[in-house]
Amino acid sequence: MNNEGPLCDPCLDERIAAATGMPRLPAAPAPVEMVGEDGRRHVLRYRLWRAPTGISVRLVEERGDTDDGFEFAVLGDHDADVGELAARVRAEAEAEIARCFLEPAPPGAGWRLTGEDVAGRLIADPEGGPVRVVIDGRTLSWDELGETLASFEGWHFRLAIEASMTDVRSDDVKAEWGV
Repeated sequence: MNNEGPLCDPCLDERIAAATGMPRLPAAPAPVEMVGEDGRRHVLRYRLWRAPTGISVRLVEERGDTDDGFEFAVLGDHDADVGELAARVRAEAEAEIARCFLEPAPPGAGWRLTGEDVAGRLIADPEGGPVRVVIDGRTLSWDELGETLASFEGWHFRLAIEASMTDVRSDDVKAEWGV
């Protein structure tokens, strides 16, 4: 086990199991490959760990040193079937990757929306600027997102902030945590 610095997921799980007496989590399923509506290939890796509130199963597209890529997560009870959680997060990933919110705008003009909706996730700017957005696995600055929305000038919009993972824990466990 590494005693200096970040731990791999199985090493972290080993420490949590030793400290709590909870059973170790199974090995993560093999990475999965999905092809998006735009023809881009996405390889996502499962990450499993036990949080204080339950078992987290994530599918993360790792693309080097950037935060580009897709990320999906579910949170289940401590006694949840990890295989079912993995299937649930994979279904969410398949549904999201199967559709595109962006399409290339005319050459040199960036991106435009494919419809009237857009969804993604917020990430930190590594250079300390305002947060950035990841849409369809692509990182955009707020200026780039603004250019994408320019054709809707004068329209109204609604911005909804949602949790980064789907909570599939039982109602009893959610009530225990005040959710």
